Amino acid sequence: MPVSESLARNCYHPADKAHITLRPVLSDEQIALLEKICPAGLFRRDAAGKVNVHFQGCLECGSCRLVAGDTALAEWHHPPSGTGLTLRFG
Repeated sequence: MPVSESLARNCYHPADKAHITLRPVLSDEQIALLEKICPAGLFRRDAAGKVNVHFQGCLECGSCRLVAGDTALAEWHHPPSGTGLTLRFG
């Protein structure tokens, strides 16, 4: 089963407020790293080249925090109780 199909089986209960925020200025290297490391593909550039974080589909794995840390992320924490990801197996 492709990863995209497996991820589609999960249930997402997004919070109203983002639990991941980026620093105002990021280098191209930092952006490329975030785009590459996130298994859910949450970090994407728009047509103007600005990076958007689509936090609603976050797997809460912390990969972005571990790899980019404080140099790229202004904030990262788990979403509030009752929101976030519910994994579904099978």
